[in-house]
Amino acid sequence: MKKFNAREHFSDFNQNLRTSDEQEETILKRVARITKIINSAYWNGAESRNSTLVGSYGRGTAISLSDVDLLVKLPNNQKQRFDEYLHNGQSALLQDVKSKLKETYALSEIKGDGQIVSIAFSDGIGFEILPAFSLLLGTGYEYPDTHNDGSWKKTDPARDQMLLADKNKKYGGIVKQFAKMLRAWRNTNNVELSGIAIDVLVYNFIDTWRIVYPDSSGFDDMSRDFFEWLSEIVEHREGLLSLDQNYTISLDSSVGSKASTAWNRAKKAIQERFDEESAENEWAKIYGGRFPIYQTFQENEFDNNEIKNMSTKSTRVPIGNARDTEEFWEDKEWTISKYVKLIKINTNLEMNGFRRGSIRRLPKIPIKRNSKITFSVEPITGITWYWKVRNVGEIANQRNLIRGQIIKKTNETVEPITFRGNHYVEVYGLSKNTVQYFGRVEVPLEGDFK
Repeated sequence: MKKFNAREHFSDFNQNLRTSDEQEETILKRVARITKIINSAYWNGAESRNSTLVGSYGRGTAISLSDVDLLVKLPNNQKQRFDEYLHNGQSALLQDVKSKLKETYALSEIKGDGQIVSIAFSDGIGFEILPAFSLLLGTGYEYPDTHNDGSWKKTDPARDQMLLADKNKKYGGIVKQFAKMLRAWRNTNNVELSGIAIDVLVYNFIDTWRIVYPDSSGFDDMSRDFFEWLSEIVEHREGLLSLDQNYTISLDSSVGSKASTAWNRAKKAIQERFDEESAENEWAKIYGGRFPIYQTFQENEFDNNEIKNMSTKSTRVPIGNARDTEEFWEDKEWTISKYVKLIKINTNLEMNGFRRGSIRRLPKIPIKRNSKITFSVEPITGITWYWKVRNVGEIANQRNLIRGQIIKKTNETVEPITFRGNHYVEVYGLSKNTVQYFGRVEVPLEGDFK
């Protein structure tokens, strides 16, 4: 029986929560594009950056696929214009910003309500855009609130970011790491806590914690003590001031109940620390599928010959004169487990917004405009998923679009249908750097657009 290693598990857990390089690149590109739209619409095309990342991304506590909060600064004369509205100029402002963004993002769902304009992108990375005006006196911004006939509210995100950064530095970086972990707890257990509420809770708790570790070796004790502290705060209905102490954050009673459940599970996990598997299972109940599971998979054992259809360099499909972009598992610093499990890739074909079901029942898949296929596998605690999409055939070679890169994603990926060929999709499920799961599905597309 192997002992649970808190330092190793929680260190890997925080790595699993990170936004991927691909996601960060996508986010930065969209920030630049949205800023350009705002500059063109309100600043006469100025090149200066009238935007700043706020919310979890701005404070450095976001986890993979968190919504991106972007404050866009508008000229103060625009506020005067909307102040002249007889009724709810704040709502008119959001609709005005929404209309400007809609010109560029016509195919995305865009809403303007409350305080923000939201954009729901098809890859799951949502943007929440807060139009704001610099305060004439002091620091910070005014932003619109459309509720109760409209009003202007104040915020100072730079101060919040500074306060949290200072506290994080004081405690050796564990403040932001723990705030990310609590987002995983929230998402796993449907806890009614906003990102700012989580950051404020950690900010306040850390000063009360008597045993402070400078790294991940203490996150087990820290989790246990935090959940106890939080359940008591909610029970006694203690107020929770914001980072800048300008307003109070309310906590729903259900938060206390779920914190109490997490506290009991954390205590049990620590008691089970000499049994790695039992401890892992308890922590996974608290923190969800990104918490690492290291136990060896020995069920349904089979010889590696049974995964002979996994693409390799020696069996690769010809690419003609196309640019070679294909990757193989051999290119990674991976090992193949002796007990690899085959996993089924579920498929869902969608044409012009209508679902057509699995592709497995189709000998050939018709190509229509605005068509896509969603590939997914069942989520498995502690497993990280990598996808490979390989376009095969003469047209793929001619167009220099064989693809074939191995990309880290969630347990789901969405692919548009473009041109014919016997393409294929592979998925690799890894625990640390070892492939524990493998799946493959053939995608026979029958012709060009019709």
